Amino acid sequence: MTGTVHVDRAVAKKILAGDEQAFRDLFDSYYPRLFRFAVARLNGDRETSADVVQQTFCKAIQRLDSYRGEAALYTWFCQICRNLIVDYCRANNREAQRVVLIEDHANVRAILEALSAPLADQPEVGVWQRDVRRLVQATIDTLPARYGDVLEWKYVDGLSVKEIAERIPVSAKAAESLLTRARTAFREAIVVIAGTSDAISPPAPT
Repeated sequence: MTGTVHVDRAVAKKILAGDEQAFRDLFDSYYPRLFRFAVARLNGDRETSADVVQQTFCKAIQRLDSYRGEAALYTWFCQICRNLIVDYCRANNREAQRVVLIEDHANVRAILEALSAPLADQPEVGVWQRDVRRLVQATIDTLPARYGDVLEWKYVDGLSVKEIAERIPVSAKAAESLLTRARTAFREAIVVIAGTSDAISPPAPT
């Protein structure tokens, strides 16, 4: 049994025993990550994603006594969330988004910044930007929660390093160091889930 799974089983037992703090800690850690997981698969539908994640927590807690530690607890939550997304799409005649997988790219910062850029007027550029956004959200899903948070605050919410430091809270130097590690982890994660580099290359101007 891995250390992570061992800890996860202990957390599950605490929650089942009625430990409210353990549940709050798990909720605070998992909710933003599961929300990104859902948004990436529901074509950016944030309202539906929020509903699906809430249902995920309800169903996961109801079934928590069945968690045996075969996988990490977050992975177990993701499977429940994925099933709920499929159920929602079937019920509403929608298709869950399959995230485009691409390989690493030298200019990762530019890819991250595409998240906060307004969609371009040219249709082909707009499609490319949406693909990049889905890629980033899916990749962030694979990172430790704190890394995903600082990347989202920086590139989605547009916070400065100082504002990120105040939110955590840590010193500005520590926040910059954390952001650097998060960027590195993001770059390595893209390599792991890589597909073809063409997907992140913007279309040539017409």
